[in-house]
Amino acid sequence: MNSLIKTAIATVLGISLFAGAQASASYQPDYCRSDHDHRSHDANYYDYYDKDEYHRAGAYRGDRSYRRRQGYDRGYDRGYRRHRPHSRVVFRREFPTRYDAYVVIVEEIYYTRSGREQLVCSAVAKGYDRRYISHKRMRRLARRHCSNRARIQFL
Repeated sequence: MNSLIKTAIATVLGISLFAGAQASASYQPDYCRSDHDHRSHDANYYDYYDKDEYHRAGAYRGDRSYRRRQGYDRGYDRGYRRHRPHSRVVFRREFPTRYDAYVVIVEEIYYTRSGREQLVCSAVAKGYDRRYISHKRMRRLARRHCSNRARIQFL
């Protein structure tokens, strides 16, 4: 009896999925009489209706990928200035300690607004027992492994 009910449920579910797939395959966007680029409300509008001057103008200008290619979607820059990286990692190393913790040393080059490069070395204690790592140990590791001209900061 149970197998008969399970078979009937599977059959009904299969038929409903097939009908849903057929309905979505026959989807066609509504015709729009306005004079504008119809891709703003339906991306594949021109697959179903005649192409006009907006379609021939090239890529859709409201599309995010178009704006990114043109340089408009660059974080806070918004196209009036080329993107410049804020920092670049020179090296990153992790040093284990005798506790359940480790010290991370990261040396980075930061670019200032004037275009100058500033070398910064960061020392961070991480892990469950990070409170047992002394500031003196982090300072020694940073001095030993960072560049001489780098400014050292402890986070």
